[in-house]
Amino acid sequence: MIPDNLQTTNRLARQLLAPVMAVLLLFVAAAIHAQQPLSLQNSVQYAIQNNPQIHRAALEVSKGDYLIKEYLSTALPQVNGSGNFTYNIKLPTQLIPNFFDGRPEELLPVQFGTALSATAGVELSQMIYDHSFWLGVKGAKKLASFNRLVEAKTQEDVAYNVAKIYYQAQILGRQRAVIQANLDQVDGLLRATELQYQNGFAKKLDVDQLRVNRSSLETQLRNLELQYQQTLRGLKYAMAMPLDAVIVLTDTLQNDDLPAAAVQEALTPGYTNKVDVAIIDEQKELLKLQYEKTRAEYIPSARFFAGYTVQGQGNSFRELGDNKQWFDFAMMGINIKVPIFDGLRKNYRMQQDNLELLQNEKDRQNALNGLEYQYSNALLQLESNYNSLVSQKENRRMAEEVYTVTQKRFREGIASITEVLSAETAMREVQTNYLAALLQYKWASLDLEYANGRLLQLLNK
Repeated sequence: MIPDNLQTTNRLARQLLAPVMAVLLLFVAAAIHAQQPLSLQNSVQYAIQNNPQIHRAALEVSKGDYLIKEYLSTALPQVNGSGNFTYNIKLPTQLIPNFFDGRPEELLPVQFGTALSATAGVELSQMIYDHSFWLGVKGAKKLASFNRLVEAKTQEDVAYNVAKIYYQAQILGRQRAVIQANLDQVDGLLRATELQYQNGFAKKLDVDQLRVNRSSLETQLRNLELQYQQTLRGLKYAMAMPLDAVIVLTDTLQNDDLPAAAVQEALTPGYTNKVDVAIIDEQKELLKLQYEKTRAEYIPSARFFAGYTVQGQGNSFRELGDNKQWFDFAMMGINIKVPIFDGLRKNYRMQQDNLELLQNEKDRQNALNGLEYQYSNALLQLESNYNSLVSQKENRRMAEEVYTVTQKRFREGIASITEVLSAETAMREVQTNYLAALLQYKWASLDLEYANGRLLQLLNK
């Protein structure tokens, strides 16, 4: 039977702890709610929506759209107003024949004009025909298309970086779980050995060796946790996510049993469809238009113009303010510009355009060679990493079996603690090698998709 004072104490303790537990539960719930689950696809999508490099490329696309409108606006009527006020401190003097006295051989100095004059007018100009204008509009549209390709290229590069870091974080998470499992096994073995030591069936040296091994595993686990957190920060930086955001990776690596066919399916190269080649091809179209635009400067152009002006004159502001002192005039016409000779400037410009086109062809061939090398190298690397992965997986299986058997033999008193620790160390090394091989395989697979120009399609599935 529980004493009354003890019951009272327990009741008071529960009453005091109830609010504290409620607050703790709220904090835990808030922490869980604040965590942001992220799959690889979500990470890539977030980066594409928030990465500053992609935003800058998108702004360049918007600039191209406004450039098209700017070019088109030059084909609309252009209206300009003008005004002028002049105060002639001293009127200019001109010499004219003296027809007034009948002596034309004699020159007389005379002054024309008034001390004050003012003009105000409006002028209209409208392009009738200019072949280079339409080529400029086509060039602006091509430039906008070029900027969109650059934006797609930026998205691909950002997605590639995010995916690489995501895979690295996944591997570190797996490695952390493996070390934790090993630590749990060592803890269990240590407890059993300590009990055996207390009963005189084990040596103190065995207990000390297990404690040293546990301490080493705990240190390794702490370091892995730091590496994992550092990699998560790198992932958030690549995604342009606030570094203080709490994220949880939801994807798990399920590629332990990839068949060899997964490598063979990639044998059909598709690198010619990469956006890098499309960018160079778009540059070629821009250069062609630049050549045509320069050549179009040989073609005559025509513009319509019209103007209306009022002018007032007088020797004082009173006279200038008199409506009778103001006169107006208007004009209209067509201006035709016919290029005749410009010192061969356009010819030299066209020669430069031709050379830039030749350079573009060399750039394209060089890009294709580079992409072919990148693709073939990624394919060979994928096959090599696949073979290593298969080998390391088998090594991991055998090392884990050896460790399990050695543990059993130690509990039966057949094997020494040195054999157990040696088997555990070998198993841990093989597990680390397997995860490293898995990461290299994932990266090589990523490189192959990147080289083939299929990365965004793969990550957005």
